[in-house]
Amino acid sequence: MSEVILRAENIETGYKGVQVLWGTSVNVNKNEIVAVLGPNGAGKTTLLKAIIGFLKIWKGSVKFLGEEISNLPVHERVRRGIALVPEGRKLFPNMTVEENLIMGAYLYNIKKNKEIQGIIEIVYNLFPILRERRNQKAGTLSGGQQQMLAVGRALMTNPKVLLLDEPTLGLSPKLANEVLETVVKLRDELGVSVLLVEEKVLLATRVADRIYLINQGRIEHEVLKSDFGRDELLYKYLGI
Repeated sequence: MSEVILRAENIETGYKGVQVLWGTSVNVNKNEIVAVLGPNGAGKTTLLKAIIGFLKIWKGSVKFLGEEISNLPVHERVRRGIALVPEGRKLFPNMTVEENLIMGAYLYNIKKNKEIQGIIEIVYNLFPILRERRNQKAGTLSGGQQQMLAVGRALMTNPKVLLLDEPTLGLSPKLANEVLETVVKLRDELGVSVLLVEEKVLLATRVADRIYLINQGRIEHEVLKSDFGRDELLYKYLGI
């Protein structure tokens, strides 16, 4: 039986008194890519914000490696091994690629330069294009390169679980493919588990080990990889 790294149980939360999630539960196992799919406004991003701590949960719990973390601040959740790549990337456009990466380590409070350089080297090996562009300002990179930098910056915290919010948003099919191929590398080469919120359903089914279907803040179905090809609900529900 696989080890559960991250478990969100019966999460209820929302914004300014308006409830968005209703008893939502997901879990991520060790070395697993899990996708959360559903229509716009279904609560996908809200779920990630609740897990990382940007949004206070009203009911339910978030557990990481068996430890209750629901009341911990964001930086403590990051310190324990959870990282978020937000929708829209949120890079520092006037800073270089390498400066953006170093900021990722700085936020994690890694102060030893040798350790920082070691993690940067891992990122550069994963994304050779970032090594080539290390002195280029982040705002001048292509959309795909910016997304790789956003992932690389999150990796500077040495996470065990990476939360990815719409990583292919606004990218061409080719670049979207490259980004999601990178997600597989994160699992296979670095052992990072991934919780992926994605709009490109077919691409998500290609890389995910399991899929949760969410609608109106509720998980309505869980689909295993072995069922992707024949699960009628997946196709009916998502229109693919």
